[in-house]
Amino acid sequence: MRVAAGIILLALGATGAVGSLLFLWSLLRSPIVIHSWAALAIVVLLIGAGTAGGGISAIRRKVYWWPLMAAIFLVIVAITSTVLIMRAPTIPGEDPASLAQRLLWSAPAWGICGLPSFLALIFLVKRKGEFQA
Repeated sequence: MRVAAGIILLALGATGAVGSLLFLWSLLRSPIVIHSWAALAIVVLLIGAGTAGGGISAIRRKVYWWPLMAAIFLVIVAITSTVLIMRAPTIPGEDPASLAQRLLWSAPAWGICGLPSFLALIFLVKRKGEFQA
């Protein structure tokens, strides 16, 4: 289970890091650079690198807190995406998004980030004794 948690964390971290690097590369090639999107891509790059490091640490059985904190942080990211999803109306003059619409919009964050990291968190908690002190 520890190796499965490590593979999950490594895959999530590598996907986030590579995706943000590709996005930053496309921003540099475009004539208009949007700074807020670049800042978000850098944050995702750092989160992805930390999560990939946690996955490597889980596979190598070195430090327990690194993969544990990576899995907890990814669950928090999924919860935050649910709570802080855009509340602006989609059409001018329309009412703000309802709770059902916000949950529907945040479903990809739970499917891609939340559920796998929650599964990795369960695996890590069950196999705490396999890590070196």
